[in-house]
Amino acid sequence: MKLQSKSATALVLFGLLIYPISADSNNLHPNVSKAQNEAPTVLQIPRNDSTTSIVKVLSDHPGAATALTPKQKSEIREILAKGDGNQNFRCTGTSLAGQRESMYRVVLLRAELVCKYAKSIDPSISTTVRERVIKSKKLNGRVEVVSN
Repeated sequence: MKLQSKSATALVLFGLLIYPISADSNNLHPNVSKAQNEAPTVLQIPRNDSTTSIVKVLSDHPGAATALTPKQKSEIREILAKGDGNQNFRCTGTSLAGQRESMYRVVLLRAELVCKYAKSIDPSISTTVRERVIKSKKLNGRVEVVSN
């Protein structure tokens, strides 16, 4: 039960709703397709118009690095391809409360680089960079991307 409440807290932080299917199920939403053997999952949320909202936490940066890894670049290209027609691309750097100020700046820089890379691939999209303080150590230092 404790694991479910931690998962629920993490999902609420990301603004997602949980639709439990069964006690042993790990499904987040009935319309979400999961990629096998991938830790971060791409969530596709159908909307009323012809576009699809996509939410994904990119793979982790190694150490204190800010440059994008080839894997992260491919994840960004995948998001742009799946969200073909989406005009907004939001990059949110997530970091734990109580860290050094320099870590907050590093996380924000990571988010800026993700949006800058997405804009270099598709100059027509509108990008927004944000930062959010979180409680989950698992997501510390990562960048969450929302395309809609």
